[in-house]
Amino acid sequence: MAALRIPSLALAVVAFLTLACSGASPEPTATEPVTPEATAERSATPAADRSEAGDASMTPPAATATATGPASTPEPQAAAATGTTPTQAPAEPTAAEPAKAERAECQLVRGEAGPPGQVELRVEVIAEGLEIPWGLAVLPNGDLLVTERPGRLRLVRGGEVVPEPVLEFGVSMPPPLYGLDLLGSEGGLLGVLLHPQFAANRLFYLFYNIDNQDGAQVGRMERYALSTAGRSASLDRVILDNLPAGLHHQGGRMRLGPDGMLYVGVGAYEPHDAQDPGTLAGKLLRMDLEGAVPADNPDPNSYIFASGIRNSQGYDWFDDRHIVMVEHGPSGIELGRQDLRGYDEINVVTAGDNLGWPLVWGCDRREGLVSPALSWQEPVPPTGAIFYRSDLIPEWTGSFLITTVGLDDRDTGRHLHRVVFDEDDPYNVLAHEIYLHNEYGRLRTIVADAEGRLYVMTSNCDNRGTCPSQGDKILRVGPAR
Repeated sequence: MAALRIPSLALAVVAFLTLACSGASPEPTATEPVTPEATAERSATPAADRSEAGDASMTPPAATATATGPASTPEPQAAAATGTTPTQAPAEPTAAEPAKAERAECQLVRGEAGPPGQVELRVEVIAEGLEIPWGLAVLPNGDLLVTERPGRLRLVRGGEVVPEPVLEFGVSMPPPLYGLDLLGSEGGLLGVLLHPQFAANRLFYLFYNIDNQDGAQVGRMERYALSTAGRSASLDRVILDNLPAGLHHQGGRMRLGPDGMLYVGVGAYEPHDAQDPGTLAGKLLRMDLEGAVPADNPDPNSYIFASGIRNSQGYDWFDDRHIVMVEHGPSGIELGRQDLRGYDEINVVTAGDNLGWPLVWGCDRREGLVSPALSWQEPVPPTGAIFYRSDLIPEWTGSFLITTVGLDDRDTGRHLHRVVFDEDDPYNVLAHEIYLHNEYGRLRTIVADAEGRLYVMTSNCDNRGTCPSQGDKILRVGPAR
């Protein structure tokens, strides 16, 4: 299994070195409407995969409370004001046909990722000293469970990281390929999720990478019981094992759906796996709380809920049927395509959808494949994502909030991104704006507590960021007033 991955990784190194030495800027390939015929012709050439390889954050500032934006709180600027262009205007309803919800065309953002946000915020650093945190869960008593990718589950209580880990794992985090930090592992201990009856049963789920008995790196989902004191946990059961994995593109984000089912994203280290129904790589999986395949899945014999996914790290439900998902676009590294870098996406996903990786990217269209609602021409890349359903920050109620990690040679990431959808149409992005740009470096995860306060975690201490002396941080975001 490992041997099959060597050619792609070797080519990644060649592509990286070529790109670094040439300094060439990639020519965009999705700035105009793309017909199904044109897309099919382009797809004859292998599409490039896109990891976060090559991204590194600015050094974050000292831990201080900040407020972003002027005192006024208008709605964000319309998407078109930042260079966002629909690939095709929606058709006007005819007189003979009443107006109805049309699926809006994909909007392509050129240049800046979005305008500065106008809502005043208060940002507090409530914990620091973490090493590459990835997953975060807020307990009913206000404590936090935090995963660190090197294999530690930490308890944060009263703003302090408890020194002794709740759990410690021998995770699989291979060293950077050929010693290049930009080709380092993206795996380890990733997602954490509370059982819906956590207050009664103390159960929670973890997703991590481990080397199996054959020495191959795989993903594993397990369920644990947290002790009453919160200082330790015991294994309850293995939910799913031997999930496909690789050096990059682990997925790992778990969520509970409004249907009571457990969802998890699994990345595609090998791009073609995303289109292969015989593997769980590059898929969004759906299962019950015990890890069984639900009878109402698109295929009642398969965990696969949606496919064609490169590496999503964030998604949430617009309503009972539509999932809004962030997705990483191509970078031109693993398959040697210098003309592809960027085109991160926001997709709307329903049961059985195919998001198209690696056949299409950005605002490309092809019959039978999902086109994004929004795509950025310049790399962002997006990570955690939630719909904000509280009125604590009333201007943000109903907004889709995204953390981003950015790239070292681009200034379009490393911020908190707010997206506003038509409340009746998840395919229609009305506006979007950015906050905390370059203030805290790479931002990995965002969650909300029962009071509507937001928790955002930095990811500056991996091999793509600049780790400050205080380590990675947890920020709490609320209204300035």
